This record gives sequence, structure tokens and C-alpha cells, in this order.
Amino acid sequence: MLVARSRLTPLAFAGRVARRLAALTTVAILLFGPAPLVGAEPNRAAGVEMPTGGAPLPPTEGATKSAEGEPPTETPARRQRGVQGEAAVSEEQPLRAWHFAEGNSRHEFQTFFSVLNLSDRPASVTANYHREDGIRMVQWLGVEPRSRVSLDVGEIVGQHAFGASFAADEDVVVERSTTWGPDQHAETTLGFAPNGKRAWHFAEGTTRGRVTTFFVTQNLSDVPATVRATFTRDDGSREQRSVTLPPRGREAFRMNDLLRNTAFAASFTADQDVVVERTILNEGPVGVLGGFGYAPTGPEAGARAWDFAEGSTRQPYATYFIVFNPNPEPTDVRLLFRLDGGVTRKHRLSLPPFGRLAIDPREIVPAADFATSIVADRPIVAERSYSSSGDGLFGALGYTPTADRRNSRTWYFADGNTGGQTETFFVLANLSDRSAEVRASFFADDGKSRDHAMTIPAGGRLSIRANDLVSERAFASRFLADRDIAVERTVYFGGRGGFTSFGAGAGRP
Repeated sequence: MLVARSRLTPLAFAGRVARRLAALTTVAILLFGPAPLVGAEPNRAAGVEMPTGGAPLPPTEGATKSAEGEPPTETPARRQRGVQGEAAVSEEQPLRAWHFAEGNSRHEFQTFFSVLNLSDRPASVTANYHREDGIRMVQWLGVEPRSRVSLDVGEIVGQHAFGASFAADEDVVVERSTTWGPDQHAETTLGFAPNGKRAWHFAEGTTRGRVTTFFVTQNLSDVPATVRATFTRDDGSREQRSVTLPPRGREAFRMNDLLRNTAFAASFTADQDVVVERTILNEGPVGVLGGFGYAPTGPEAGARAWDFAEGSTRQPYATYFIVFNPNPEPTDVRLLFRLDGGVTRKHRLSLPPFGRLAIDPREIVPAADFATSIVADRPIVAERSYSSSGDGLFGALGYTPTADRRNSRTWYFADGNTGGQTETFFVLANLSDRSAEVRASFFADDGKSRDHAMTIPAGGRLSIRANDLVSERAFASRFLADRDIAVERTVYFGGRGGFTSFGAGAGRP
């Protein structure tokens, strides 16, 4: 989707890819074609490849059937439990199906998927890649118990933009990370889908200054999908667009051609299952990262288990874990780091009531790539910050089904910072047709909490600058509302590119 301006620097990445691919137990690839074609994304002089014009471009018509193919030789795990491919996605379970709308291996971008097996048995995983030219590719792999593997997808799909879906016969966590050129910063965020995969919401979007916002939509079904998008500006005015995606088709569009020099929220509805992601690009020396908070699906304030497939302490990368105890009682927390080759490291800590702590794993797992599992005696909220001082870095956790959601009136963020030149914003979207009363609480590292009350009009959007409320502090935050809302955090900072992500916790007991 985005064009790098210089070659990636990375001997470090070459070695990293080699190490990770060596951990793969079984890999096979099958190519399907011809398949339905999706409209190509034309080049732009500014170096960004996205469709132009106010509305999404109509997809190009193409053939409608895929050629049949035979799967590769069975692995023992596949013989025992079978492989779930696209046909099995209709009966998805939490942590066994993961979807990504965005992916890019063009113009020297490098896109990686990391897969962590959470079970004590080998996991058979099927990856389906849907390229922008309509070609579908299927990859089978096996992941050893409690192990992780990482894939350089460019070696599989070639120089293409693509969507991806993963299906497994055991619980897994799948993350995507992408590297690109220096002084180009971006963050990708999966939309908030409170009720399945036919309605997606984003509180944040901007076309101001040097910032560009893109949305990418992937059709997960075998029939055409009609997608309707509504964009709401801060002043309440709206723009609407619609597009029809072919079966398994993918479409991307650039918001700066439709909404100029403004901030906005976005909602997408579809008549078939889709997945929608957003990328915010900021060209220049200021990095950008962001994404949604954690909205509990049950009565508890957090989750007792959190899992992250990606992490590195190798140069030029930095990884931090931030844990927040949203309870009035203290809790013990245990971290397990899983390194390549089956090596593990452990770390324990205690969190006071409403306490927050940032963990730098460099002393525990120096110069290593790893996955991380975090468990606690009481429900907590856990985030990971992953950044690079070299080439740009962005990524996201994929979409996986979660437990039925009663509402989305409570949101948590474990991480927050207003120190130095860092600016932190929280953007709230009211998902209801009535005004919403919201109370924000900021739990700062000085042991004091700050509260802030606000009202969001029906279907409206509101942005607050945390620096004006919690100056020069690190903090966690909580948002309580009397209506369904969506809350995102966006951070601007200098000198680094990276992204934050919550662990896969909502689907686990």
C-alpha cells in the first residue's frame, strides 16, 4: 500500500527471517487461479499506491471460479485432526481463525506474520492469501506445542498487496508486522467489530497536515459483498460511499481524496462478512502510533491471560510491556517469554490496586526474538509497545471471534505518556443515536488519579488531548459511558516508528 523511499537496512532482518523460517516444521504452498480480479491500485506521484477519487474504485470483473488443487503431503497433526481451510471459516472459534485486510510486499516492503501456538499439541495452520490481482494462495504449516514461527510473506505472494486469513486446529495468536523506509511513520488498526464481521467502527481518522488515512476492506465470503461507509466529521456533517467487493476480493481507498484537511470517525456495514483495517501515514520526523483500547466482553474489568506472538530486543527494535490492574485489590503477574528454539524465560511482579507498570524485557531476554504470555491472579489489561529506531515499523493483531458482547461502554488503556515532546490524544465515537455521558479516569505514575467528564452527541465524535489533563506523566486510563462508544488512542512522538497492541486476551478463559 505504501512505497518505501529507500532500501531496508537489514542485515538484521535477513538473519531474523532465516532464524524464524528455520523454526517452521511443515510448509507447503498451493496456488489457485484464475480467481476473481480486484481493481488494481494505481501509482501516485507522491509515492503512495491507493485508488484516487472521492469514492472507492469499482472492482474489475474477472473469472469467478478457482482451479482445483491437491494439498501437500499430510503431517501427523493434519492426519489426526484435519486442516481447516476457507471452507471451515464459516464456523469460526476464538483464537482459531484470524483475519487481516492489509498486507504489502511491494516496493521492498517486508511483511511478516508471527504465529504462536498456545496449546500443548502441535497446531496445523492454513494461511490463505488473497492478492490484489485476484490470485489466491494457500500455505500449510505446522507449529510445535507452545512455540512460535514467523513468515516473510513476500517469499510466498511475491511483490503484491494482499489480505490474509489463518485457520488452525488449536488455539493460536497471529500478528502482522511490516517494515519500510526511514522518516515514514504509520500505524495500522483493525476496526472495532462489536457484533460479528458485518459492522466495523473507527473513532480516529485524519487528513490534516502531512497525514494520510487509508481504509482497506477484505471480503471473507464466496459471494459478492456490498459495503457502505459513513464518515462523520467533528462538526457532525457526514459523507457516505459504497462499494461492491467480489468474492474474497480486497479494496483499498485513500481518504484524503474525499475528506480534505479534517478529522473524522468512520463506520462500515456490509451484507457479508468482511474485515476492515485503517492505516494512518505521517511522512516526516514525527512518529505516529495508536489503536483501540480494550473493551471487556464480560463482567470482569480485564482478562487473566494475555498472549503476544511478536517481540524483539534486537537492534534497532525496542519492546515494552505495560500492565494495568483495574481492580481495588493487588494482584500477582507472571510473564513467560518463549524464544526461538524452545527456550523460555520467566519474570514475576506485583501490581498494587489501580497500579501500572512498564516492563523492559532486555535484561530478561537480551538480543532475542520472542513471544510472550502474561497471566495474573486477577483480571488485568496488558499492552505491548514495539518500535524501531531504524526503518519504519507498523503492525497489528488480526481479527479473531470473541465472546458475545453485552455492550461497549467501558474501555481501558494500559499505556499512556505525556512526557517530553510526546502528545497523546484519545478519540471517542458515540455508536448510539442518543447523546453519551462519558467519564475518563487517568491513573498516573505519581499515584494520583485525574477525572474528566464529557458529553458526545448522538453519532458524534470527540477528541481530547491528554497532555492538557495529565502533564508530563506516564499513565493508564479508563473510560466509562452510559451508551455504546468506541475509544482510540493516538500518540505522536519523535525519532521512532512503531506500534502498540493489546494481547489476545478476550477470547481466553
